[in-house]
Amino acid sequence: MEKVILFGDSITAGYTEGEITDELTKRISAKLTEVDVVNAGIPGDTTTGALVRLHDHVLRYQPQVVTVFFGANDVCPSCEVPLEQYRANLVSIVEQIGSQKVILIGLPYVNPKRYDEERPDEEVLNYNQVVREVAETYEIPFVELFQEMRAVAVEQGFYQVDGLHFSVSGYDYLAAKMIASIQEKLKELGRND
Repeated sequence: MEKVILFGDSITAGYTEGEITDELTKRISAKLTEVDVVNAGIPGDTTTGALVRLHDHVLRYQPQVVTVFFGANDVCPSCEVPLEQYRANLVSIVEQIGSQKVILIGLPYVNPKRYDEERPDEEVLNYNQVVREVAETYEIPFVELFQEMRAVAVEQGFYQVDGLHFSVSGYDYLAAKMIASIQEKLKELGRND
């Protein structure tokens, strides 16, 4: 069975009401029934941490597809991952996994009422642009979240109370976007799921 690894931070991990859940994994697994979906999300992680655990959490499983979804923590000043280091980390992650296997997920919009000082829109957009540029350079899929979410996320209740982590409807939205990209990637690899 082919393996898809969801590699990321707390949003990937399904962080809900203080616990790691299968909110994202169960949605993707329900749609991609012929694929083994493995969640390698860790709350609080950044691309720097991702590089440390890349072999143990991703490469050793020899996956066919890896979604890479980091940035919500990297952009936060307390995590100390400057923009150019973020770019270098993403490039290293893509190159080590193999660009033909990777789907890059852009940064999510966060509720500015809660995070304007920590994650201002302009900084999030700068980090999001880096993800887009790395995707273009390596000719790999890029899933845009920020622009779409900015228009609808708050009114449609995509967040938990903290304004960063996804709610049930937020995970419905995220999973649908990721499933579409994974299905396209599997088609490229010769699968028809």
